[in-house]
Amino acid sequence: MPERLEIGVRYCGGCNSRYDRVAVVKRLAALLPDCDFVTAEAGKPYGAVLVVCGCPSRCASVEGLTVPAERLLYLGGWEDLLPIRDALKKALDGPRVQTLDRDGVMALLPHRPPMLLVDRASRVAPGVEAAAQFAVDRELPCFAGHFPGDPVLPGIYLLECMAQTADLLLLSLPCYAGYTPLFMGVRKAHFRAKVLPGDQLDIHASLLEERRELGYALCRGQILRGDTLVADAELQLSMQPPAPSDS
Repeated sequence: MPERLEIGVRYCGGCNSRYDRVAVVKRLAALLPDCDFVTAEAGKPYGAVLVVCGCPSRCASVEGLTVPAERLLYLGGWEDLLPIRDALKKALDGPRVQTLDRDGVMALLPHRPPMLLVDRASRVAPGVEAAAQFAVDRELPCFAGHFPGDPVLPGIYLLECMAQTADLLLLSLPCYAGYTPLFMGVRKAHFRAKVLPGDQLDIHASLLEERRELGYALCRGQILRGDTLVADAELQLSMQPPAPSDS
């Protein structure tokens, strides 16, 4: 197994006590000594999140979780113990997670200031997911006109933050080295809170669909300020290959 994986755990409200939920998680931890099982917090990236339910209704809240859909796992009883163990082992054997400082981000992304809207990446799992950070610079040119005396970061900048984070998870794949990522479309975009100069943003992206032969990818993005979800969207991207060399 390439590296240790942190697993976030959420329990339902205990409406059905047909099995000891804590005991099952402890047994799972014993079966996976390379995993750390911790309480899942909103906005924090995890290798996977385990939702432990007492009944089939799955009433446990998943609000604020940023884990990709394929790594959001539901445990409903002792009968799920071995399938969940196998699913987590598969996650452990996935692509090696990277962290990127600003130079590392700029080595992958073609964007440059003032349109480079990612400062660093705390987690990049190539082809799977990425978590990045951006400190909203008070001197961004857009604030001069949006709006004078009452600056608010435009929603299009939030979409661009999510797109650039999605670009990291794609451009970190060897098959897309040197490619230029372009927007094809945006779906299900929601802007839920104002983003102001000086705000610290956590940006998350995960791959929903990829047609590598077409250079097409669909990603889900989320932006949080602390525990507050400020924006989310689905982003359609076109990966354009480098121009042929004249030589």
